[in-house]
Amino acid sequence: MKNNDKQHYIYLRATKERIPVTKEEFDSFYRDINAYRQKQQYHGRCVCPKSKILDCDMDCATCPFVRAGDNLSLDYTVTDEDGSEKSWVDDLEDPAPLVEDTVANKMQLDQILHRINELMPQAIQIGQLRQLGYTDEAIATEIGVGRKTFAYRLKKLKATLASEFPEYF
Repeated sequence: MKNNDKQHYIYLRATKERIPVTKEEFDSFYRDINAYRQKQQYHGRCVCPKSKILDCDMDCATCPFVRAGDNLSLDYTVTDEDGSEKSWVDDLEDPAPLVEDTVANKMQLDQILHRINELMPQAIQIGQLRQLGYTDEAIATEIGVGRKTFAYRLKKLKATLASEFPEYF
C-alpha cells in the first residue's frame, strides 16, 4: 500500500469515534486546529504530546493537556528593582472618581450657583430658556428686560465668575 493511499480519520474526542474521510477533508479539518494548537503551545497553554495531536479539537476547557502558560492571575507577584514585591493588580487604575473629588466638585458647583444667584438671579432662568430653544428676543420678553441689557449683564457675570473661579471659566 502506498503512502498516499493511506486512509485518513478524524477523531471525535467527545464520542471517542474515528470517522473515515478523504485527504482533502482531513487537511481542511485539521488546518485551523493545528494553527490554534501551535499558537497555544507557543504560549505554554498546551502540552499535547505528538502522539495525541490528532485528538485535538480546540476544546481546551476539557483537554487533559491544557496548562496556564503565560496567562497569569492579577494576584501574581513580581519583584521590582528595589526588591519589593507587588502584584499586577496594584498597577491597575480605578476608573471611578474618588468620592472626595466628587464631593469637592459638587461643593464648588454649589458655590458657583450661589454666586450666580447673588449677582444675577435671572441667569439660571435665561439658561433654562436657552435650553428650551427660545431666541434672545423671546427671553428678553419673558424676563422683562431688553435683549441688549441681559446680554450685557451675562457678559459682566461671566467676567466676574472667571476672575473668582478661573479653573472653570
